[in-house]
Amino acid sequence: LGNIFGKDEDKDKSRNKDSDIINDEEINISSFQQELTKRQQQQPQQELETDIDNAITDANKEEEEEEEFDGYMMRDAIYNKFGECFDVDFNKVDAYGFRSVYLNIMPFRLGGKRFRHETELDYLCHLQAVVEILQKYDQLDYVLAQLDETTKKPRAGTSPLIAVPLRLDLTEEQVNQIMG
Repeated sequence: LGNIFGKDEDKDKSRNKDSDIINDEEINISSFQQELTKRQQQQPQQELETDIDNAITDANKEEEEEEEFDGYMMRDAIYNKFGECFDVDFNKVDAYGFRSVYLNIMPFRLGGKRFRHETELDYLCHLQAVVEILQKYDQLDYVLAQLDETTKKPRAGTSPLIAVPLRLDLTEEQVNQIMG
């Protein structure tokens, strides 16, 4: 029958090729266990290296995120909230024996008569200094959250002027360091 169909010789050749592959690899249970043990020993070291690399990457990302926010971004946050670039200033408040510091969004517009900065660059430098102080005392996110949530708007044509106060959550020592 093998000659009738003419394919039996090809099947025998393919079987020999397959069996040669299996014989060449000589897979048995002991070699499998040895390889498994070897890989398990390597895996914790690789996982440790991966964990260390991930921790370093995460720390670098966090530093970059903190460093990324600057005076330009503060200006943009103020502009996006109020539609104009208002000045900001720290204000110390003593009430009932407690000292607090607020970052006030003042009603003085960039380019206005009463704006205390001569150029936009001076304004941006001032905002950069404010951002650095907020970052130093870990208050930037807190201030930005308050800025986002407030419904108040600075108004210059009133008596007294209406500023938007953003409270800083600081210790007495930190208040003294900021306000001098």
